[in-house]
Amino acid sequence: MAVLSRVIAVILCLAWTTADAGEVRLEQSAPSPALGGEVIYGIYLPDGYDAPGARFPVIYLLHGYGGGHREWFKGGQIDALLDRLIDEGAIPPVIAVTPAAGKSWYVDSARFGGPGDYATAIARDLVVAVDAAWPTVAMREGRAIVGNSMGGHGALRLGLGHPDLFGTIAALSPAIWKPGGVSWRLSPQFGDGEALEKWFPRTTGAQFDRAVLDTQSPFQHVATAAIHDPAPRVWLGTGDDDYFELQDGTVDMYLELRANGITPELRVIDGKHNWATWRRMTGDMIRWISAGFTPAAGR
Repeated sequence: MAVLSRVIAVILCLAWTTADAGEVRLEQSAPSPALGGEVIYGIYLPDGYDAPGARFPVIYLLHGYGGGHREWFKGGQIDALLDRLIDEGAIPPVIAVTPAAGKSWYVDSARFGGPGDYATAIARDLVVAVDAAWPTVAMREGRAIVGNSMGGHGALRLGLGHPDLFGTIAALSPAIWKPGGVSWRLSPQFGDGEALEKWFPRTTGAQFDRAVLDTQSPFQHVATAAIHDPAPRVWLGTGDDDYFELQDGTVDMYLELRANGITPELRVIDGKHNWATWRRMTGDMIRWISAGFTPAAGR
């Protein structure tokens, strides 16, 4: 790890400059064999991204239900936040990638006639394509995955399921429910059939299937992620007045991680299930994520 730390230190020193505003390119695409087409994504590129030899850590930002690749820029105002934090020297320059995944829940659903195999498309196809196209730190220590609401489900599911790819995971009000946990009493199993088909459009089967939902839960990956060396770093945040009561699942995940030997960060603030709440936590979250890109935190 000492050699790896020195490599990351050199990369970040090359990248860390006094910054002007970064560049946002919204209509990007990556080939995706998993989808039989392309993954559409937006990207934030920091000032100086094209400097010779520069490499930058990458934060993948997953959107919520029904959102798209513009959501983190429009609702999250992530480009302005990154510009400010980089300019202040609070974080190193980073690349941010915002894939579009529709209402996929970030699971593979092609076999059900659902939105498509988005779990594989993002964790395999998109990561490979981004590392090939842009000046990234192409290792888990330079890669984080983040999401809000449905995207929080995706970030935890993909991050915990692929600890070899993502060194850091963060979720804002993640739409997760622990089987048998406090959060399960309000899980989708108790909704009416029409609502379930709306919220889970062929992502668990031709019709909603609670058993498949269980297998898709991020909680299924906690134990495996915990024994990875090193285990991923995890940050969780939620408002205490979430109208889906997703604070219960957030706390369930916090306790599950602790029970398996991972010590996550947890933020619970006065807030609802909306961008006004998430924006109040995002700065703290990005600072914490970026600290994991430094050699000291990566050892």
